Amino acid sequence: MLLFREATEADAALLSRIFCVSWRSTYRSLIPGDYLQRMPDDTWVPTLRSWLGSGRMYGLIALTDEEPVGAVVFGRGRDAGYEDWGEIVALYLLPEATGCGTGSALLKQALNLLREDGFARCYLWSIDGNTQAEAFYQKRGFCRTDDCIRYQLGGQDVTDVRYVLR
Repeated sequence: MLLFREATEADAALLSRIFCVSWRSTYRSLIPGDYLQRMPDDTWVPTLRSWLGSGRMYGLIALTDEEPVGAVVFGRGRDAGYEDWGEIVALYLLPEATGCGTGSALLKQALNLLREDGFARCYLWSIDGNTQAEAFYQKRGFCRTDDCIRYQLGGQDVTDVRYVLR
């Protein structure tokens, strides 16, 4: 049975581990493997503590049989010109939780909570070339835009693309 609980600053290490395990599985063809393998499980702990302690971001943890299998972080848009939008900042699942509705349920919960907070519009960023994520978000009403951010990870160029909810 899938349940959700609110994530707090105290859950930063748990969320960071879920994110890292998901990255290693999901981004193998998009980010150099040695970079992914060297990435410590606590990579995002400071960032997650900051986000979840800010009052601007919230998190949900998905639990199956009381075991954490995924998480979503969301809140007020962080980008200039998007402060009155909701943003899905991060949505990651452990590999064993993919393809069974957990991601859809997490996204739906986050979008409902954003609507309750008064956000009529929502966006997210996804790594370009992640066809699985692209299909997932498009099936749920998100459209790819021309907005992108370019950066390097592990010596390789990476591009994030903005998706907006129709």
